[in-house]
Amino acid sequence: MWGRVVEIMTAVWLAASPFVFRVHDDSVVLWTDLGLAFLICLFSGLSYWRPTQHAHLLTLVVASGLAIWGRFASEAPTAIGQNHIVVGLFLMMIALVPNDASLPPVKWRQTGRTRNSM
Repeated sequence: MWGRVVEIMTAVWLAASPFVFRVHDDSVVLWTDLGLAFLICLFSGLSYWRPTQHAHLLTLVVASGLAIWGRFASEAPTAIGQNHIVVGLFLMMIALVPNDASLPPVKWRQTGRTRNSM
């Protein structure tokens, strides 16, 4: 589940970035970033619950919108716009990592054979 942890850490960065780039006076950017950070945390957190284990894939939608907004919100992307593009593209990559990426392959888990049991 390391991918979900990285998504949550990226959401924290997204929430802090308006203050880092000193655009916190722009209420649209501030509240959009805070709202998107909340959604990313929500989707990542829901992935820990078995019935909603694929909720992290909804992060792809949020990340796509973030990258598109960062590119087309102004004529030339500013520092915060470039941040949105990079964060969006990064989240698109991480959202594709499966929840069980750090576990042994399924066949090995089914047979109970791992390196430690040999």
